[in-house]
Amino acid sequence: MEMALTDSLRQLAYAQAAAFVRTLDRRDPVALQRDWGLSPGVADEIVDMLDSYFAANEALSLAPLEQAFVPGKGGRPAVDVYATDAGPLGLECLLLADGKRGEATLHLEMSNHDGALRLHYHYIGS
Repeated sequence: MEMALTDSLRQLAYAQAAAFVRTLDRRDPVALQRDWGLSPGVADEIVDMLDSYFAANEALSLAPLEQAFVPGKGGRPAVDVYATDAGPLGLECLLLADGKRGEATLHLEMSNHDGALRLHYHYIGS
């Protein structure tokens, strides 16, 4: 069932995505497994992917909430939350390194599970 995209739902999705990115910033595969239920192989792959895009000392983050949904160059916001035909929300989040736009985009999905949003990692790409 498709979720209606409201400002409140967009902000909840942003909060979960930001928490996930804070875990990514630690580049700790064990934390990804423990906190987000990822398999060891996926967690290791994510850390390797981050290393291919960012230097180890660069702090990863999302755009601040007040700027996250404002369209930027090319008309796309830094955090794009959208309803999908399959039901869950899709998210495309531009990852920032030390507060500056990078080329990596985090692709996530949020599903409604027993009345709560559940984050699902898809991939990081350019």
